[in-house]
Amino acid sequence: MKTIVGAGAVSLVLAVSGTASAGIITEATSGFAITGGTNSSDIYLDPAVYGELDNLQVQVGLNTLSHTWLGDLIVTLTHVESGTTASLFGTVGGGAFGSPAQLNGFYTFNDGVYNSGNPAQGNLWQAASDAGFGGTVASGFFYATNNLSSAYASLNAAFAGVTSAGTWRLTIIDTYASLDDGVLGKWTISLTGTEVPAPGALALLGLAGLAGSRRRRG
Repeated sequence: MKTIVGAGAVSLVLAVSGTASAGIITEATSGFAITGGTNSSDIYLDPAVYGELDNLQVQVGLNTLSHTWLGDLIVTLTHVESGTTASLFGTVGGGAFGSPAQLNGFYTFNDGVYNSGNPAQGNLWQAASDAGFGGTVASGFFYATNNLSSAYASLNAAFAGVTSAGTWRLTIIDTYASLDDGVLGKWTISLTGTEVPAPGALALLGLAGLAGSRRRRG
């Protein structure tokens, strides 16, 4: 097991087999005021510090997120270097103004909620409807949805082919800034995947294979 602890970060790599290993990278950063227009914050996962994972399973935590009108918000996650963007949710409730429910808690998004056997529990649209006008959506785990849609949108599928290394950007667009506002305390990204061997490690594996082959022939 290899554990790397940085400023607010933990990178955990677990051995699975002789040549393949699974890893988890988790990092958090401070949020921002949600006062209108486009607001964003970046997390950079330096492969020299964290290593690199592919075949990603993606989880995003919006920690201490508050806003007085959920339907105003459009929230996305982008891997900057690849140009890949996925929606977490947007204009929940639909219609001209979206849901009037409020946010005040911890909201975590991943595919596992939808695949848990009871996906209705992770439907943000349903949670907003249950909260009603002025009510607060309770903290919990949710699956991602596209803008103006309550249908499941897989984060893992959206980032298929993308590796963990690089800049991950959370963006929150507040479409009606003059009427309602909010704040994001911090946000967290957690990526689970298969460890990508460093180029030097691949070369060493090749040399080890040649040495083993020579021994067998001798």
